[in-house]
Amino acid sequence: MDDSMVSLIITAVNNGKVRGFSEIKEVDGRLFFYQYAIKKEAGSYLSYQFCIPEDKIEMVEDYGSEEIVAHNSITDALFYFQSKDVKIECFSSFKGVLPF
Repeated sequence: MDDSMVSLIITAVNNGKVRGFSEIKEVDGRLFFYQYAIKKEAGSYLSYQFCIPEDKIEMVEDYGSEEIVAHNSITDALFYFQSKDVKIECFSSFKGVLPF
C-alpha cells in the first residue's frame, strides 16, 4: 500500500470529504458490483459497503446489500476495509451522487 496515497485519503476524510471507489468482482463465477466509501461524521468514521449481482443491478431494492459500520478512528475503518480485501489505495473522490 502506498503510504502517501493513504495519507492523502486520511487528510481528505478528516477534512469532511467522502472517499471511496466502485469495482466489479467475480465471486464463484458470478459478477458483482461493489462500492466502498468512508466519511467522518459527528466524531465517528463511517465505512460503507454496497454489493449487488451485476445482472440484478436494475432491481437494487430486492438484491442490493448495504452495510454501514461506525468506527472510533480512521485507522480502525481502514483496517476494517483491509480485512475485507478492499484496496485502500484505490479510494478517491466521487463524481456524481455520493453513496452516503
